[in-house]
Amino acid sequence: MAFLPYILLVMLPTLALSLWAAWRVRSTYSKWDKVDSGLSMPAFDFARYLLDRNNLQNVQVEPTPGHLTDHYDPRSSTLRVSSSVAGSDDGFPQTGRLSVAAAAVIAHEVGHAAQHAQGDPAMALRQFIVPVAQLGSGLAPWLIIAGVFMNIFNLAVVGLVFFAAAVVFTFVTLPVEFGASRRALAYVEPLGLMGERGDGARAVLRAAGWTYVAAALTAIMTFLYYLWLVVGGRR
Repeated sequence: MAFLPYILLVMLPTLALSLWAAWRVRSTYSKWDKVDSGLSMPAFDFARYLLDRNNLQNVQVEPTPGHLTDHYDPRSSTLRVSSSVAGSDDGFPQTGRLSVAAAAVIAHEVGHAAQHAQGDPAMALRQFIVPVAQLGSGLAPWLIIAGVFMNIFNLAVVGLVFFAAAVVFTFVTLPVEFGASRRALAYVEPLGLMGERGDGARAVLRAAGWTYVAAALTAIMTFLYYLWLVVGGRR
């Protein structure tokens, strides 16, 4: 197996892009987490307020441990707020202070809840291909490697097909995430996050978006390498 081309053409560039995207998220969030949003309510109250304001009373709000592990779970209609965004280690806020960064992150997850409730096509497609994408990202590389080493072309092709599903998932994720960010800005701007605060909210959401762009580029570059490997092994 040609490891040197993989390292030079795929691993190093995608690792650099992923590290840059992760650094940008951390640094941008840290900057705007120090700026008060002007919204005098704790993180969980703010999440509940936005959900109710958008007729999403059925969505539950729960704490989840970790740093920026916030997410919306469409399977249980639950919005989970991370410890870092809530402003405490145990996942529950100690004060009513809500930073610009925290408000942007929560509004983004409310955007996902609205997408789910309104049957957003991109989100529906992403949920549909989740099982195949999970299988593709975990099993496909082993099928491809086994197919190449054992000279079983059809096995390698099956691996490529499964990995292609994982690639499609990363690209379908882009309009879902960017759409949720647009909704988030529409939610917070009428509440006073305009001017410098609005710029901060946009910066946080834009930085987060780059992590999904990095994931998509990593996936397509890896797929192209696997394709080259399989086609090259066929010759």
